[in-house]
Amino acid sequence: MSTIIGIDISQDSSSFHLLGEGGIQEISGSFEMNRSGFESLLQRVAHVRSPRFFMESTGRYHMTLAHFLLQEGHRTAIVNPVLVKQFSKANTLRKTKTDKIDALTIVRYAKQAPKEIGAIGRAMDDQRLSTARRREQIAELVATTKTQLKADLSVAWPEVLSLDVFTKGMLRLFTHYPCARSIEEATDEQLSLALKAPRGRGLALTAADLRHLANGSIGIPSYGPLVADSAQSLLFLEEKLELLTKNLVSLIRETQDLEMRIITSIPGIGEITAAHFLAEIVSIDRFERYQNLIAFCGTDPGIYESGTILRRGKITKRGSASLRKYLYLMASGVNRCNPYFKTYYDKKRKQGFTHRKAMVAQMNKIIKTLFSMLKKKEMFSVPT
Repeated sequence: MSTIIGIDISQDSSSFHLLGEGGIQEISGSFEMNRSGFESLLQRVAHVRSPRFFMESTGRYHMTLAHFLLQEGHRTAIVNPVLVKQFSKANTLRKTKTDKIDALTIVRYAKQAPKEIGAIGRAMDDQRLSTARRREQIAELVATTKTQLKADLSVAWPEVLSLDVFTKGMLRLFTHYPCARSIEEATDEQLSLALKAPRGRGLALTAADLRHLANGSIGIPSYGPLVADSAQSLLFLEEKLELLTKNLVSLIRETQDLEMRIITSIPGIGEITAAHFLAEIVSIDRFERYQNLIAFCGTDPGIYESGTILRRGKITKRGSASLRKYLYLMASGVNRCNPYFKTYYDKKRKQGFTHRKAMVAQMNKIIKTLFSMLKKKEMFSVPT
């Protein structure tokens, strides 16, 4: 077996523990989280042939070290901290916790759990996941800002809410004319100019339409600046979201174009949700059975068994919350566009499942289907 080096990551400095084979002595120490520190780590273990580095996923702090090790040609794996914690609890009653002990625990976990760590991490995996998570954050901000804009308009200019206020043309209009009074004070020429798009088609409104909406408005003009601020923020966020979406899809297609085409062959699943799914799971090869993938997603039921008692509880939610979110979106999409999956959802509802339980069952059916398709490299076809 290769020599295993476990690393406990911290923001400024990290600890490592080397557990060797064939008479290699154990070595432990620490290093700074900078280039000179990374190089000192490699110098300390330079005598080792074919080392394998293992570290917990820490959100972001582990990424620079993992990238450095991979660039230097070393096999590097990122392990789930929940699994390491469970391993530690199962193997010791002591509550002593130090960075040195944590590094040793990672080594021992890596040594006894080859199936869990069989997939070696790549720098691209972290980049795709980070891009997916950032896109998700921006998408949530977009939704929040849309809610805020509607709230601002309901006070500043409620009559305009009869229109679709979230088009780019309307948002640009609100940045200059955010309330009824601003419309009344503007000339027809100014309003016509504001209604024209910088390029392409403008709004299907006229200056007369705007004056009609502004005439007799019950809105409060002093709330206009809040409308303008929300509109400006939404324009900015939507531009960021568009760029991040293109970047994420591009990153996924660079290495997993076939997987993307396989997933999107299912009617109701688009490339955005497919890209998020692939960024989260990294590779289908990490999972031996579809049950492992379901557990990774956290949509498996919690089970309590003691003697003759066996109870199934709520889903464990042990996996990625982001992954469950996009699986839910997949389930919603196939319910609208895919008769095969919609029939399954309806069947569960007739069996007495609540909407939420039926959606979880649908999500697990999608996972099982995707697992089979990705393993076999097959496009979707309705089973006969």
